[in-house]
Amino acid sequence: MIWQPLEKYLDGVKDIYYSPGGLLHTISFSAIANDKNTLLCDAYHIEQQSSTSNIGTKTENDIAQDLTVGLFGGIEYSGDSSNFKLWSYLEGTKNEVDHISKTFASDKSKTIYLTGAAASEEKLKKIALQCDILHISTHGFFFPEPDILSLSNSERGNDSISSRRYEQLGTRGYGVWTYIMNKNPLMRSGLVFAGANNVWNDEFLSMENDGVLTAQEVTQMDLRKVKLVVLSACETGLGDIKGSEGVYGLQRAFKIAGVNYLIMSLWQIPDKETEEFMTVFYSKLLEKQNIQTAFTLTQKELSNKYDPYYWAAFVLLR
Repeated sequence: MIWQPLEKYLDGVKDIYYSPGGLLHTISFSAIANDKNTLLCDAYHIEQQSSTSNIGTKTENDIAQDLTVGLFGGIEYSGDSSNFKLWSYLEGTKNEVDHISKTFASDKSKTIYLTGAAASEEKLKKIALQCDILHISTHGFFFPEPDILSLSNSERGNDSISSRRYEQLGTRGYGVWTYIMNKNPLMRSGLVFAGANNVWNDEFLSMENDGVLTAQEVTQMDLRKVKLVVLSACETGLGDIKGSEGVYGLQRAFKIAGVNYLIMSLWQIPDKETEEFMTVFYSKLLEKQNIQTAFTLTQKELSNKYDPYYWAAFVLLR
């Protein structure tokens, strides 16, 4: 339905640049197979663009050796006042970022590694201004429109992780009305940092750095210095589909903030394969000094070992 109608126009074509619209934002094109059971990423050099206008403009995707890299992982989501734990500790994110830190330790790069209770939303906003690469390994969320959430499970037909989290919450606390029931899709999409469990408590009062970084807040950041943001979290590539306007969510927010390249996920991948993908990617990035080349080579390497479910969730957006 999606790709076969295009094939007759692609004779002799090797390089493909595509800018998806509507529900096509939720599909990993690299994992689509043709009638010969060949994946598109093996048949073509394929790059996703936030806009087709990018094809006529040059974006620097080479990297220098003296990078400043911000790493977030192994975050402690519960503070002293947390009596409800919506977000559980992710041991795999600590292992993942430990490996990435060691990879950059062999380079001339400066690494800023924040973990546990120190990995706060406030710290992210401060160090992001000086980073060339920002890697965030944490829980991500996207809650559907409030009208959809009010439907029953069978009517909603949505088994996303965020929808299941909503079932845990009911009408619990500040977080439900600030994030989940908000009409603004940029408030219903975000990443969680240290202390984020506090906002679901009934006694919590609003504060600027509450451990939840929404897409709306990202749009207010100046990230023009950042060449690459990696969101190693589930469902970070999702958001409300608004006609021809693309996805209102984290991917749109980071592009508005000025980030050149963004890696995000379309579904949840097991810790082991996520850790392997990221470790291979950064090794190749330091070797090839090019973001797109490193990503393409990483996809090819993992596609030789695993089913697309284990690697194709990650997409690179320019």
